[in-house]
Amino acid sequence: MRISFHVTHLLIVLMLVAVAGLAVAPTPPPALAVAPVDPTPQLTTVRFGSPQAISDAGVFIGQDRGFFAEEGITVDTLPFQSGPYTIPALASGDLETAGGTISTALFNAVERGIDIKMVADKGTSRPGFEFVQVAVRPELLGGEVQSIADLRGRRIAVASLQSGAESLVAHVLAEGGLDIDDVDLQQLGYGDMIVAFGNDAIDGANIIEPSLSAAVERGVAATWEPGRSSTAFGGVYQAATVVFSGQFAAQTDLARRFMIGYLKGVRVYNDAFAKGEGRSDVVRILIEHTAVKDPTAYERMHMAGLDPDGRIARESLQRDLDYFHQRGYYTGPVTLDDLIDSSFAEYAAQQLGPYQ
Repeated sequence: MRISFHVTHLLIVLMLVAVAGLAVAPTPPPALAVAPVDPTPQLTTVRFGSPQAISDAGVFIGQDRGFFAEEGITVDTLPFQSGPYTIPALASGDLETAGGTISTALFNAVERGIDIKMVADKGTSRPGFEFVQVAVRPELLGGEVQSIADLRGRRIAVASLQSGAESLVAHVLAEGGLDIDDVDLQQLGYGDMIVAFGNDAIDGANIIEPSLSAAVERGVAATWEPGRSSTAFGGVYQAATVVFSGQFAAQTDLARRFMIGYLKGVRVYNDAFAKGEGRSDVVRILIEHTAVKDPTAYERMHMAGLDPDGRIARESLQRDLDYFHQRGYYTGPVTLDDLIDSSFAEYAAQQLGPYQ
């Protein structure tokens, strides 16, 4: 009986100690709040200077179809009147890439140490894709103008002087034995060319789509075989290229990923306008991103040629540079080797495989 009492007493003491220990045990710290994880990956913004032309289709389609997003990129498209206007923005770092044209301004910039590279095709005229032509007033054709030689003394408009636009007119005139000094060259924007045609203020113009088909549809301009740029340049005329700033080109991985997204868009464009596959959806994208809002206009327009591998028609650009040298517009040391870097397009084409 005495042993039982002591055991019971001991158990009670132990229980009281345990309870007291629980009472004075430190309170565990509250769990730290965990911020929710954003499942959306951060995209790198690449700024593209665009004249919002049909030949920018590779960029527009790449944006719409998510090809750039697949490469971790979002493209911010900024409007520019033409290629030469993008040079200061590329030099200052306000643009990473742009649509560019060959010009003396570009060669002078590179000679001054501004690092700009032509990296891919962004618009060629070739049979079936004659989007750049030297058109004339329709009332002149078959009458006062029977051949190129009859353009002597005529008023011919170009979008920019000492550029590829002027060089094209010179090459067309050469087919008729004329020199650029044999015509009255006038600088006008493409929209102004349509008005000038209608007012008989010009007799011809180096004009591109969509202004070309708009002028023809209004009956103020007409196309003709001698005015085709591909004819004057031996089959392919390189009208525009994709250009990279030196800073962007130095970011090799990012620049390569941009090119992959771009060429994916270009290949969809070729599916639509060379094969007729998915044409209506591509027209929808172009309507959204360009000034051509009428879907029926795409049935009448001469679409731009876009190489599915981004290859640049170097021979065409060399003809332009030779013209600049001949005229004394550019006499410096910069060559196409200093300007063209095809490695990005070659890499992207290799990753994508042959275009079928």
